Amino acid sequence: MKLVLITIIAGILATFARVVFLEMISKFRSVHVDMIKAVGTLYHGRRGHVYLRGYGAHFLVGTVSAFVYLVLLSIYNPESIGASASYGAVIGLFHGCVVSFAMTVIVDEHHPLPEFRRFGYEVVVYYWVAQIVYGAVVGAVIGARYL
Repeated sequence: MKLVLITIIAGILATFARVVFLEMISKFRSVHVDMIKAVGTLYHGRRGHVYLRGYGAHFLVGTVSAFVYLVLLSIYNPESIGASASYGAVIGLFHGCVVSFAMTVIVDEHHPLPEFRRFGYEVVVYYWVAQIVYGAVVGAVIGARYL
């Protein structure tokens, strides 16, 4: 039961880190990485409750993904927080490749609102890096159980 709670906390913290990273990129760079609004309007094409749907989807998927990371991390059985964070970042590298490609296809090509069909390669790269950050945080939090 303790491991389930740790994994849920890891998913929430890692998703928060991913969202903060993407928001910082949007604030400090010329590219706008607005995946919260993109996901929030993806299925309905309406702007009402966009943040509730976007954040809800991000945190739900982030929490569920943390359990997949837990299973993959248990295969390697890292013995420290640093090793666990490193393995998590490597898993995030591969996960980011898949998610970035999928988000590009889904959002860039099939989004109902035209302003979200203009994502470029920079958004893909930044979202990929955000997944690596997510993996490192999940790995570090799950690795903290060794303390």
